[in-house]
Amino acid sequence: MARDSEITVIDQAAEDGADGSDRRRFIRASTVLSARLLTRRGAFEGTVLDASLNGVKVWTAGDVPVGSAVTLVLAGAVHFGGTVVWRRGETLGVCFHDDPEKVASIMAALLPQRCLQVGHA
Repeated sequence: MARDSEITVIDQAAEDGADGSDRRRFIRASTVLSARLLTRRGAFEGTVLDASLNGVKVWTAGDVPVGSAVTLVLAGAVHFGGTVVWRRGETLGVCFHDDPEKVASIMAALLPQRCLQVGHA
């Protein structure tokens, strides 16, 4: 698998406020990963901007409203089922349906080791 991605671990305190007000359970990694969102309305190309074991932030010009069930396809072969939980313009958040431990085993080749620890944000 060719890795045309760039990944940086996001410092939660810097990203979400010095008081750590974001209560995320999982460490996020800033990414640039090509992706495809499969929906009932069709397939849409996109870019994963950040990822964790719980979900991803995706840029897409596709019409994918909040509440949509999606399948996120990475590297042409890695599939995650999820739901769009927020949308701002062309950026949306997908929460995975899979257990974080299963996601960690699948994402091991794509995310830094630090991000693969369940419940350690």
